[in-house]
Amino acid sequence: MNKFSFSLGKLSKGLVAAAGGLIKYVAVPLVIIYGAIALLESAGGGEFAESLGLNGLMTWVAVLGIAIAALSFFRGFYPKGSRSRMIFGVASMAAAGAWLWVLAKGGDIALAGGDITLGIDYTGIVLLLLVAVALRGLYFVAEMVSCRKEWLAQLP
Repeated sequence: MNKFSFSLGKLSKGLVAAAGGLIKYVAVPLVIIYGAIALLESAGGGEFAESLGLNGLMTWVAVLGIAIAALSFFRGFYPKGSRSRMIFGVASMAAAGAWLWVLAKGGDIALAGGDITLGIDYTGIVLLLLVAVALRGLYFVAEMVSCRKEWLAQLP
């Protein structure tokens, strides 16, 4: 039996999961970052937007977000209890951890513009959020274990 067979999944559930991933990891963050850039530039803080590297951050958020959405498609496509759903669920959470780390800039921001220099270290908060993402990855392992018998029973 092929665990990654396309006959095991449902396209509609995969599309819903991918759309949710696109909204959550691409659309909303890009709107927020673009809004922050526009707000900083209109307030005369264009050098702060440059020093934060917000334009480059938009690219990374989009690339990693699209990867998460693609993995989320397969996570939603395969049924609960299957190893394929577990693998894609854990992989999507690993990508979400990388996305979070990039978005949070590793928990350290340094602003330097004109006469003002400001440094913020919030690595502890970012690490707590990464623990939450890792727990979500473990959820897919627990889901596979707990739903495995029902899934195997419904197979032809």
